Amino acid sequence: MSTRSLRNLSITRQSNIVFQDTPRANIDKKGSASVIPSEYCRYVCSLDGNQLSVISALEDQSIIRAITLSDNLSGRVRALRWSKPPGPLVIEPDAFTPDSQRILLSSGSHVAVWDLHDESWSAQIEAGDAFNFTLVDFAASHDEVIAFSEFNVQLTIFSLSTGEQKVIKSPKFATSTGFGFRPRTGHFALLLKLEANDTVTIHEPQTYEAIATVALNTVDAQGLKWSPDGAWLAVWDSASTTPKVAVYTADGQHYRTYSETTDDTSLGIKTIEWSPDSRVMAIGKHDGTVALINCKTFSLLSVLKDPFSFGSIGRDVYVEQSSIATNGTEYVLAPKSPVFPYTYNIAGGIRAVSSISFNPTGDLMATIDQGLPHIVWMWSVKSENPSLIGALVQKSNIRQLLWCPKFPDLLMTINDDDVPTAHQWICNHRPRIARIPLANGGKYSASWVKADGGQSGLIWYGWQTGYAFGYVTASGIETGFTHVMSIEDEHPALNIEDFPVTRYLGHVLN
Repeated sequence: MSTRSLRNLSITRQSNIVFQDTPRANIDKKGSASVIPSEYCRYVCSLDGNQLSVISALEDQSIIRAITLSDNLSGRVRALRWSKPPGPLVIEPDAFTPDSQRILLSSGSHVAVWDLHDESWSAQIEAGDAFNFTLVDFAASHDEVIAFSEFNVQLTIFSLSTGEQKVIKSPKFATSTGFGFRPRTGHFALLLKLEANDTVTIHEPQTYEAIATVALNTVDAQGLKWSPDGAWLAVWDSASTTPKVAVYTADGQHYRTYSETTDDTSLGIKTIEWSPDSRVMAIGKHDGTVALINCKTFSLLSVLKDPFSFGSIGRDVYVEQSSIATNGTEYVLAPKSPVFPYTYNIAGGIRAVSSISFNPTGDLMATIDQGLPHIVWMWSVKSENPSLIGALVQKSNIRQLLWCPKFPDLLMTINDDDVPTAHQWICNHRPRIARIPLANGGKYSASWVKADGGQSGLIWYGWQTGYAFGYVTASGIETGFTHVMSIEDEHPALNIEDFPVTRYLGHVLN
């Protein structure tokens, strides 16, 4: 790693910070409009052509700042980002947690950063005549920007407070799976490819001095991930080899390697996920199974079998279908069957558990198999014998899995629907589908709004040219969406009483 200060650099509150470098919303290639909310949804950035607007969700969606993009950004934007807030959300009465403060916008050769609270401050980063940037984002704080160059030649960390830049050569991936910042402390872990060997380096925050360099015993490492408590760093191997995850302490010491003995190399790892309390690691594999690992001993706790191997589907399985009554879609309980009847569209037999999401309390888990991306499987993992407890079979592929922070059993999915909808479900209860009346097309995304002093049922719902705040309402078989202009008031999330209990052939499923 090299560190150097740039010449002819002036850093003041009244001047731009300009870097001439030698080397969570992506914008489509046509440069069309895009919107993203800040971490706690108090602000929204809206990009339309060469105009970037900052909107307050606390003041009736009023524009509080308008920025005209320079020629080297206008029409060329690839990424739009909010910085992370300076601290965690405080869930206490009358508490106030600072939200995201800075906005980053990047093209292939130029990065610009603005401060929400100081209009006299901005920063500009140029790639110069060398390689363009690929992935660009804020680092551990809003005072740093991390940028990967083309062909993974190097990554550069730019300090927006000191004007320095640190360069690290040969990152293996320019993706979020190739690096990570340790929770709470901000230590930086990076996967490198050095002389054809996989290596992990761990760096001090701010200075980025290397405190550990670890040569990995992997065939082809595919990613790394810190545990939520920051105690462990896991690195997993290629899907083309037997399942193997190496676990290191925060200072880079090898602690243990979980591996499986099998002659079938098609059963390798697709993804891993930690439980919120860091006590369990879930390993999604290419045979449709999930291995649950005890993170005290890093030994096998249980295996969640391929859902298709269960035979009879006498569980809580709902299927989305067209409905004349609602002029949209509705869920119906799947008929009892000796086999799972919804596997007809697996593309070429491709299988792999590609998405794993724990609920906030860690006792429920949702998974998606890339061979059937329109089905979400629900598992209970709170006992010594984890089990499959339900599934939603959607009409469209699932884009997001969103657990409600206020009611941990409530899951929302956002799909690749032509019609903008939010799907909400509590297992063993009939799911609900809410139509978002204001959305007018494009790819949809959503998030639960995080609130000081507790969590509300409010959601942010965005599309390519706009967004809406609101909450899902329910009465009998009717489901609606109430649009609101301010996020300051408490809004009710649907709770268990709003979801009719599943009844299967006259019996209640518990």
